[in-house]
Amino acid sequence: MDNLPSWLKIKRCRKVFTKDVNGRENGFLVDILNRHDEIFADRTDEVFQQFYYSTVYKHMFKGFHTHPHKLDTVFCLFGKAQLVIHPEVIEKGDDTKKIDPDKLIIIPFDADKEVLTITFPSKYPHGYFGVSDIAYILNYRNPAWNPDDKYQYDIKLPLIEEYLINRIKTDETD
Repeated sequence: MDNLPSWLKIKRCRKVFTKDVNGRENGFLVDILNRHDEIFADRTDEVFQQFYYSTVYKHMFKGFHTHPHKLDTVFCLFGKAQLVIHPEVIEKGDDTKKIDPDKLIIIPFDADKEVLTITFPSKYPHGYFGVSDIAYILNYRNPAWNPDDKYQYDIKLPLIEEYLINRIKTDETD
């Protein structure tokens, strides 16, 4: 890509492999456009924040975490997954709180059937569970992540994969 005009800007997007709280690879994410990118440098007056996509592998749970100052709007581009949200705010320090899986809000994503865009505010723990071999989730985040952002609180949910697999099996037989 040599000899391109100066007005044409290209960002080489990084694929970052992600791991669950037990260190198992559960997918990856790709930061598509972030207001902190060099490619965005001449557009500082725009209100835009960040788009990225994330994947989750089959029967893996990605998340469960909360951001105290982020608004997320998510959309499943490909595959099937479940968006899992705890219906109560959890602050830092409350991350050892016992969570009843039966009280979780579980919203199925299926890119081939009912196409949904879902938005939710910060402080509500959330994650994704893979139903198909791989699912691609697009996220618009506000404010955008930056390298100094250390405000993500992971919350352990023991045996969540087994719970969600059993729930899918139950839903399929109903």
